[in-house]
Amino acid sequence: MKRQGHDVVVAFVETYSRPRTVELLEGLEIAPRAIVSYKGATLTDMDLGWVLRRKPEIALVDELAHTNAPGLQHPKRWQDVEDLRDAGINVISTVNVQHVESVKDLVEKVTGIVVRETVPDKALDEADIVQFIDIAPEALRKRMRHGNIYSKDKVNAALENFFRPANLAAMRQIGLRLVADSMARSRSVIDSPEEVLVAVSCGPTSEELMRRGVRLARRRGGFCLVVTVVSDPAEDARVDPYRELAQQLGCSFAVLAGDDAATAIIQAARDAGSDHVVVGETVATSWTDRFRPTLVDRIIDGLPEADIHVIARLGK
Repeated sequence: MKRQGHDVVVAFVETYSRPRTVELLEGLEIAPRAIVSYKGATLTDMDLGWVLRRKPEIALVDELAHTNAPGLQHPKRWQDVEDLRDAGINVISTVNVQHVESVKDLVEKVTGIVVRETVPDKALDEADIVQFIDIAPEALRKRMRHGNIYSKDKVNAALENFFRPANLAAMRQIGLRLVADSMARSRSVIDSPEEVLVAVSCGPTSEELMRRGVRLARRRGGFCLVVTVVSDPAEDARVDPYRELAQQLGCSFAVLAGDDAATAIIQAARDAGSDHVVVGETVATSWTDRFRPTLVDRIIDGLPEADIHVIARLGK
């Protein structure tokens, strides 16, 4: 792009001292970094103000899911990118598939590694172009053995943990599906959007239910609504983390008041015109419960026109 006469600035790049990455920066203008002191340590990060003042035609911003140093304008780098785009700056960024919010649970199940930094799916949906950078698992492992990614002393540990062949193959499939879903939405390929309602209890399995519902909605080209039923207003504080997650996932969140969860969920699905309802499996707590209609039974009976997705044994 620079050779073609475009005004390009490297707003932030993390080279990890990889020789070939360092070589690629030669001849490019690199923005100075913001320096932040935090708990006795000196941290460096992207200087958003400098880039906005410089206002290049194109800014390269590495590691979209990065959490900014405390004290900077935004807590997340993807929010910095939104400011750059609002200012009329074109942005080229990078993100690893494991850091996309809606697939966080899948990645953690596959790899056994907790993902601590994510970007909302809207960051993909709002992009003009999404390019999936793919490499065969064994080719990537070969690059690692040659020291192109990690220093020699870290290679074996990486190959035996996150970068196992089965992990890499699964991540590849997750990434392909994610990009395909995003492109289908942006190109309006799906003719008849189908709305999804997810009913959660705000318990241990609720996050996984929400992510499953969002993935279903993305595949169907529809909107996802998450609902929870509370009988006591004092319970509202308990739902706050799930309301925040819904915002990250790009879906709506509603708290329904009432003592009858099934009735409230059925009415909410009818009001929203939901084509799909996602709910967790209910487990009988006593032998008498086995002879009574469960929450799921009542939802199925109450919504005969909707597809009810019962997710069994979450977290196992």
